[in-house]
Amino acid sequence: MNDVSLNWTGFEFEYLWVLLLLLLLPPLAWWMGRRGPLPSIPVPTLRGMEKLGSAPRYHAGQFQLYWLLIPLALLILALARPRIPRGEVPDPSKGIDIMLALDFSRSMAETDFRLKGRRVSRRDALVVVTEDFIRGRPNDRIGIVCFARTPWLVSPLTLDHDWAINSLKEAELATGTGIGWAIQASTTFLKQDSDRSRVIILVTDGDNSAGPRPLETAPIAVRNGIKVYTIMVGPESVTPSAAANHELNKVARMTGGLFFQAQDARALRDIYAAIDQLEKRELVQKRYVSWQELYPWFAWAALVTWLGGTLWSQFFRRRVA
Repeated sequence: MNDVSLNWTGFEFEYLWVLLLLLLLPPLAWWMGRRGPLPSIPVPTLRGMEKLGSAPRYHAGQFQLYWLLIPLALLILALARPRIPRGEVPDPSKGIDIMLALDFSRSMAETDFRLKGRRVSRRDALVVVTEDFIRGRPNDRIGIVCFARTPWLVSPLTLDHDWAINSLKEAELATGTGIGWAIQASTTFLKQDSDRSRVIILVTDGDNSAGPRPLETAPIAVRNGIKVYTIMVGPESVTPSAAANHELNKVARMTGGLFFQAQDARALRDIYAAIDQLEKRELVQKRYVSWQELYPWFAWAALVTWLGGTLWSQFFRRRVA
């Protein structure tokens, strides 16, 4: 009841049949307001009184009748549950779970990427492209793990993508590159409470320099049915022969994912788009609509009207005894 500026598009009554009760009000008004004889008093003769009319049965008058009928009408409207839609909410049982494992080591500060015609750091390009990717998957729960020497959770799996993106933008760079730890942490956050399809997208610009090797932690993802896509970013290109034996490529193939290289922001965006298409699911899903309930307004209006009529009748309107 706090929002007084409402958008009435889509207004409806949840229990439309309750409005049929309004049809009872006209007969009720007729019955309560019908005319009847005046209260009688003993008189010696009725001569001269033949032309007297009849008076309302209820001496409180028709004005009091309105104080009763109007609250009843408002109460019936409240019982019909008037409401307006506030928007659709994705069905949380659909989509997939995606954990983004993003390298935030010091080397990601290198300004060798171009974005919208200007030079930017690898980190800034990664944040922009990742934001576009997240916003393009509204039905998926997405979480973010950033890592340097050790990983840290930036956002758990969530459908609140705005919150996840804002948290990512606030992440700071640190030293070291613990890719193995990042895979293990991402797997832990993915396997906790979901039977949906699960994917890790790991982005890094260097080799593992801290903690276990990626190939040592990749079996954890395999055991939990988690697919890992690995992306190497940076201007240096890995030759096809070297890529075939690259540790990140072996991790991807072991888990059913793919290995990519991104030498600039456009290539990184294309890779995200390719993964987006690979992990699309045909969703035949029910849409849940959140509603803003308006019945409290009608219920309070009914109460205030009834109280106002009662106070008027008791204290401000003279009664005939």
